[in-house]
Amino acid sequence: MVLKKGKIPISEGEYAVLKKILEKDIEEFSLNDAEKLFGLEKSKVASIARLLETKSLAKVRESLKEVYVLTRKGIDAIEKGLPEESLLNLLIPRGEVNIKEARITLDDAEIAIGLAKKKGLIEIRDGKIRLKVKREEAEKMVTKIRKSLENMKFDNEVEKELLARGLIKKEGKKEVLIKIDKDALSKVEVVYSRLSHEILSKRAIEGINLMEYNIYAEPPKIYPARKHFFSEFIEMLKDIMVELGFKEVQGPLIELELFNFDLLFQPQDHPAREIHDTLRISENINVNVEGYRDTIKKVSMEHENGWNYKFDEEKTKRLVLRSQTTSVSVRTLLTKPEPPIRFFTIDKVYRSDVVDASHLPEFYQLDGVMGDYGYTFRDLLGFLKEFAERLGLEIKFKPSYFPFTEPSVEGYANINGRWVELFGAGLFRPEVLRMTGVDYPVGAWGMGVERLAMARLGVNDIRLLYSEDYNFLRSFKMRGAI
Repeated sequence: MVLKKGKIPISEGEYAVLKKILEKDIEEFSLNDAEKLFGLEKSKVASIARLLETKSLAKVRESLKEVYVLTRKGIDAIEKGLPEESLLNLLIPRGEVNIKEARITLDDAEIAIGLAKKKGLIEIRDGKIRLKVKREEAEKMVTKIRKSLENMKFDNEVEKELLARGLIKKEGKKEVLIKIDKDALSKVEVVYSRLSHEILSKRAIEGINLMEYNIYAEPPKIYPARKHFFSEFIEMLKDIMVELGFKEVQGPLIELELFNFDLLFQPQDHPAREIHDTLRISENINVNVEGYRDTIKKVSMEHENGWNYKFDEEKTKRLVLRSQTTSVSVRTLLTKPEPPIRFFTIDKVYRSDVVDASHLPEFYQLDGVMGDYGYTFRDLLGFLKEFAERLGLEIKFKPSYFPFTEPSVEGYANINGRWVELFGAGLFRPEVLRMTGVDYPVGAWGMGVERLAMARLGVNDIRLLYSEDYNFLRSFKMRGAI
C-alpha cells in the first residue's frame, strides 16, 4: 500500500458516509438526527464517526440536556381525559349540573371543580355548577392543555401548569454530537479491503490502494457462556452425594417452628429462637396444623418430660425463615423411610448475621441423614472423612454439643493456614427419633456450603463467592472433585 504524502487512509464505507455528511454542509449534528438528515442508520454513523475521530477527521462529544417527559399521571390524562375536560363534557350539554351529582359521576370531581374554577371557567351557586364563559372559550382552554401534552410543545405559562400538576417532569437525556472536519475529503485517500468486479473489469487495480493485512494478528477472543463457579461447586457436591448412595430431598424455605426447632428437641426458651438470631414472618398468618396433631402431641410430651416446662402449642405454629436445613431431615424422617436410609438436601437458610469475610445472612447448607439397624457413631465419622477426602480436604473432629444429637462433633478444615469450622454432626438423640417415629439409629450433619467452597477453592473471603466482577469470574478456575 503506497499512499500519497500526508494522506489519511480510510475505508470505502468511511468515505461514503463522510461524503454524504459533508454534502449537507452542517457544522455539527446530533446522532439522533442522522437518519433524518442523511438517510443513514444511526448505528452506522455512530461507529464510523468513532473511527473518523481516531483519525482526527471528526469530533464526537456527549452532551446532557434536559427534556420534558410525560409522567404516569400525564399519560392517564391523555388516555382518559383531563379532570376539567370530563367536567366540561358533563356540563356543556346541560348548562349546569348539581355539585352532588358531579361528585358522584366524576372520578376526580374535586380536582376538576378546583381546576375549572381556578381557570375562571365555572361558578358555583346554590349547590350548582354553571359555565362562566362561552362554551367555545372553555373548550379552547382545555384543548390547549391536551394538545400541549400530546405534542409535548408548550409555552412558559402552560409549562408551569403542567409541571405544577405533575403531568410532565424534567429528565436528563444523553445526546451524542458529531462534528466533521470540513476539509476531511481533501485529507483522505480510500484504501480498498476487497477487489470488486467493477475494479477488475475496468483494469483499475494498479490505480488503487489495497489494505494491508497483518497475518500475525491474533483473532478476537470469544468467551463461551459458563456457569458461576459457586453454582458449579454446588453441583459437584450433589454429584458426590449421589455417588455415595444418597437421595436428594427438599423442604420449604418458610418453615413452622415445629420443624425448625421443636422436632429438633430445641427448647422453646432457647436463645437461638430469639429475634436477634431467627428471622420471623411479620404477618400474622393462621396456619392449620391439624395434619400434624399426633406429631405435636409427641413433641409436647418429649419437651415437657425432657426440659421440664409447659410446652406452648401456639409457638410451634409460628412461621420463620428456615434457619437450618435439618428441618428437611426431620420432615424426611417423619415419612418413616425403611432402613438403610441415605438422604441429603442442599438449599438456602437464613440467619440474622452481619455480612463480613466469614458470615452471610443468607447462605447454603448441605444437610444429610443416614441410618440403619446397628448404625454407629464410627460409621458417621467414617462417612464424613470420606466426604472430605473427595473434596481434597484435611479435616479434624472436635467434641461438641447440639440439642438434637448425642454424641456430637464439629468438623474443622484448614483454610489458608487457619482451622475453620465447617460442620456439626452427631447421632440423633432418642427424643428426636421417638418424635419422628424412627426405631433405628440415625446420623445427621449440617455443613456450611460457602465455607466448604472457601476451603476447597482457596477463597479467603466468603463475599467473593457472590462476586459480580466479570474479570474475577472469568479468570476463576473450578477444580474438579478428587
